[in-house]
Amino acid sequence: METLNKKKRSSRGRQKIDIKKIENEAARQVAFTKRRQGVMKKACELSILCGVEFAIVAFSPAGKPFSLGHPSVESIVARFLDHGRVAASQAQQPAECQLNLRCAYTQRTTPNFQL
Repeated sequence: METLNKKKRSSRGRQKIDIKKIENEAARQVAFTKRRQGVMKKACELSILCGVEFAIVAFSPAGKPFSLGHPSVESIVARFLDHGRVAASQAQQPAECQLNLRCAYTQRTTPNFQL
């Protein structure tokens, strides 16, 4: 009876692995494919649950590019690059504004008050 209840395992199941580079190229490619699918699935779930926009670009060990984005990779990358330009211009803006305010303040003449 007990032998009928015990099933022979066909695989090793989920096991904890050490985080290090996989030396076997075939195993590395298989791991990349499986994990890429998992990462992209999680990103899609995050987008649906939280309403975020995302872009993922990954290159396989063979050098082949994979990308996924919501609403699209191009729109996210363009927005990311534009935000970088805006942030850089805003970082410079306060100093310029302060300089302009000082110049404008020193150029003003004080009004003549007569009593």
